[in-house]
Amino acid sequence: MSTKSEHSKPPVYYWFIGVILALIAIQVIIVKGYGVKYVPIKAGWYEPMPDFETGGNDAARERLLWLESNLAPPPLLVWSNKPPPLLEYRSLELDAVVEQDAVGDNDISTPSVALIETPSSVPKPVLPEFSNGNISTRADQVIEVSAYYVRELPDLRMVEVSERKTIFISSVLPHILRANQELQERRRRIRVDYVNGNEDRIRKWAELYAIDDTDNQDMDQLYQELMFRVDSIPVTLALAQAIVESGWGTSRFARQGNALFGEWAWSESKGIKPLSASNDRAVVRSFVTIFDSVRSYMHNLNTHAAYENLRHERQKYRGGNPDHLTQRLIPTLDRYAEDGDMYIRKLQNIVQTNNLEIYNNAVLVRAN
Repeated sequence: MSTKSEHSKPPVYYWFIGVILALIAIQVIIVKGYGVKYVPIKAGWYEPMPDFETGGNDAARERLLWLESNLAPPPLLVWSNKPPPLLEYRSLELDAVVEQDAVGDNDISTPSVALIETPSSVPKPVLPEFSNGNISTRADQVIEVSAYYVRELPDLRMVEVSERKTIFISSVLPHILRANQELQERRRRIRVDYVNGNEDRIRKWAELYAIDDTDNQDMDQLYQELMFRVDSIPVTLALAQAIVESGWGTSRFARQGNALFGEWAWSESKGIKPLSASNDRAVVRSFVTIFDSVRSYMHNLNTHAAYENLRHERQKYRGGNPDHLTQRLIPTLDRYAEDGDMYIRKLQNIVQTNNLEIYNNAVLVRAN
């Protein structure tokens, strides 16, 4: 009767290698079966509606980027590798000044803000603590936001909730304010082009902002439509949507692709494939920086046909109370997400529970 030697048994590390190989095989099956993949991140601000024929999308996008470079190139930001500084609060004195435009479009300028220095005997206010998701501050304070721009958010998944909210808002807020400044500068340039009778540039602006049938409209009509489209997005609204769409910066799309607003693209080279989507060609658009994401989001609201009601409400209440404007605009975003009315309620709840209205008093200082 023979017995096997114990030396004939497979070494323990064979079993370990076998387990590792099995895990790798399972991961490959998941990736192939469910479409989970990671793609290179490419920059880009505009994505035309899907064209399922040829490469028409890329040609249209290149045209838009060319128009932008000729009319008003994007601002060049000085990037910081350090965390953004805390927000500063000062007393606020508002003098609403109504300016009549030289071309008579009856725009109301942003209220001029005079900062009153706090007496030295009074301690400077600091960034308020979050308590049960709320922020408390006085309505007569302006929030000074230093122009520190970070390319991407840190990983906030393991950060305590109150600190996560503070970091997210401090990081994203400068980008929102700077993008709104750019839109106001573009309005000024469009007015100058109109007053100078520069029809070629007005038509290029109209193409950049996706105005239909430009050949059959005169310069006056195009100018009025441009003033309707090229305008700021309320800070509170932009913050609320960034919070909902990115989960306070913790979503896979925000972490891997700076995608704060859940915008769709239609080519795998331009974004990250979701686990499930109503269209198998859809990806969540990726961006090189946070600023790219904010600019693309604002351009989307200012041009896409789905948000025409938002633009009408914004024009109707332009120059009024920004908190009231935000509340008027939120219900117009029912087409931003598939869950429609539920999405609107999410935005309203985020604004209320986090007292986001205070950031309508934010001003950018030491801008580069």
